[in-house]
Amino acid sequence: MKPTSIHIPCIGYSLAADWYDGTTDEVILDLPGFTAGKAKYAELLSEIAKKTGAHALSIDYSGHGESPYDIQDVSPAQNFLEVVTAFDWITEYHPGKKITVMGTSYGGFHAAQLTKYREFQKLILRVPAMYPPDIFYTKWGQIDRDATLDYRSNAEGLHSHPVLRRASRFDGKTFVITHELDRMCPQQSTDPFVAAFSADTWEAKGFKHALAESNASQEQKDEYTNRIVQWMTG
Repeated sequence: MKPTSIHIPCIGYSLAADWYDGTTDEVILDLPGFTAGKAKYAELLSEIAKKTGAHALSIDYSGHGESPYDIQDVSPAQNFLEVVTAFDWITEYHPGKKITVMGTSYGGFHAAQLTKYREFQKLILRVPAMYPPDIFYTKWGQIDRDATLDYRSNAEGLHSHPVLRRASRFDGKTFVITHELDRMCPQQSTDPFVAAFSADTWEAKGFKHALAESNASQEQKDEYTNRIVQWMTG
């Protein structure tokens, strides 16, 4: 399934996005990982959209993918506002559609945050990442990324993170996917998402944090896609 390239207006600039035209009343909003663009997830998203019949929208945050901006000058807060803008674009141009938000790593962080501000039906968190609350408004050029990785080892503190504070109020269904060999977002940092959202879970055996680094067989990739499709349609 080939997408159509579009641009979603923000204040003073626009977001590059891909739109996959489906046949059902469901739309998937796909949120990429940190420094990754929409193109990185095109194969997976295309297969999911084709097998479910859902429409899909994938975006490049500022500082990612086709964006002309430097990631060092962008904050997580700006990227999150872009997520809200993309969600609102769906509700404006495709009113009445059921929305599934699927976020990977950094995108999972934003997807979980979105449950506090918008209502939707399904939430898919692929190896969701957690970040210290005090960096949300800090530009990436000033963030200590090693300290961010260390922060994820504090399992007890992660359960009280503000991004999860209202998770129990989310009325939709949640699916958390973890990767067996993930060192960027290990189990102690993803368990709080599972607990907060009372999520269904699945561990992808043999996968590292990034699919591209996992050397997965076609059979493993197909299983990965089918697990998401089965959860969405089940």
